Amino acid sequence: MEYLVHSMDSYVITNGLVITMDDRNRIIKGGCVVVEDGVIVDVGKARDLAEKYDYEKIDARGNIIMPGLINTHTHLFQELGKNLCVDVDLQRWFRSVWAPLVSNMSIEDYVNAVRLGVLEAIRSGTTTIVAYEHALNAFEGDIDKVVSAIKGSKIRCIFGYGYQDTGEDIGAPRIALKSLDYIYKRLKEFFSRQKQDDMFRVWLAPGTINWCTKELLSLTKELADKYNTGITVHMNETKAEKEYSIKKRGGSEVEYAYSVGFLGPNVLGVHLVWTDSREIEILARTNTKVSHNPISNMYLASGIAPIPEMLRKNIIVGLATDGAASNNNMDMFDVIRITPLLHKVVHGDPTALSALDTLRMATIMGAKAIMMEEKIGSLEKGKYADIIIVDIHKPNTTPIYDPIATLVYSASSCNVDTVIINGKIMMMSGKLTCMDEEKIIENAQKSLQRITDKMNK
Repeated sequence: MEYLVHSMDSYVITNGLVITMDDRNRIIKGGCVVVEDGVIVDVGKARDLAEKYDYEKIDARGNIIMPGLINTHTHLFQELGKNLCVDVDLQRWFRSVWAPLVSNMSIEDYVNAVRLGVLEAIRSGTTTIVAYEHALNAFEGDIDKVVSAIKGSKIRCIFGYGYQDTGEDIGAPRIALKSLDYIYKRLKEFFSRQKQDDMFRVWLAPGTINWCTKELLSLTKELADKYNTGITVHMNETKAEKEYSIKKRGGSEVEYAYSVGFLGPNVLGVHLVWTDSREIEILARTNTKVSHNPISNMYLASGIAPIPEMLRKNIIVGLATDGAASNNNMDMFDVIRITPLLHKVVHGDPTALSALDTLRMATIMGAKAIMMEEKIGSLEKGKYADIIIVDIHKPNTTPIYDPIATLVYSASSCNVDTVIINGKIMMMSGKLTCMDEEKIIENAQKSLQRITDKMNK
């Protein structure tokens, strides 16, 4: 599928309320952002910059200009599993959703899921995703087609190559379990084939700490050092998983990972719901990052991660949707709104998590979580032009007293007007320029029908 991307190389986004998310959290009224060849070269007052740059103008019409959202954890293959089985916990979800879905998907279905996921992400203002594809071991087909679909979509992506070699007694689906030798061979082959840059990076993505032998965790650290890349892994997601790890290995997943030297600044731990004060100290000491997935954790009744406590220890926390089969959409604005509300009510404290901290987790702190804060996450000179325009002239966002609070508590994906990734205009005035939305939806529905037909045989 060929995507048409707006070809304008240099332009000025003007007449907007610029929310920079820089170190000073600057908000510029009557502001503009200047883009040259995919990079932000100036940010400031429109009146100061209007005559300096003789470029085509994009009129923000008084709306918010802000960094694109960063989704630090999702599973694109799960796009075809929305509402496949509802009202279940994680262990039953693996049996009734994950395993049947993966067992009956073809590579072509996977590609259709990828395209649907990217479409949904862009429509909701997401410009960077961490695609944690921990089902890859189950596919013998040409997984490079999956990579091609992601690269062709023009979204910025951290691609987590997933694998696991144990843990069937704690939910790891048998179809995805492979030997250490098999995983090592596949990883070496995959890294050797992939051209990586700031638009597409490959990370290592072991399924969960419980799903990996000590030898596989050691191999993961070895390969991360060899390829100078990151690691993302599920940890302490449910009470049952934590108890299993304590019984099986003498400590929680966090404690065990720490004991074998697995944690560190290039590790992004996902969920960390059942994390106590001692484990928070471990995460802080090792500079391990955290991906917070509140809607998925609520949907599966997994629990509530102690995010305010982590932030007080200066742990880097990014926000995420998780996969669409355990959240049922890829809408980061949903996550942004739910996050502070959840922590306010569980702590009985309206100041437990502020609107500003929440928006930073979805932007610049999310960039720090994936080690790209020098490149994305804020609107600053020298960073890539990953920018969204949010239409605030709608009933749900009118009137505006505080633009940060408006974005966090009032806005939704329906307010996303324009999406720019790496300087390329992917959506303008609500119209996609980068993909055939109708065809993507049609193909995804056909894939789901093929999958359910197989499941019902």
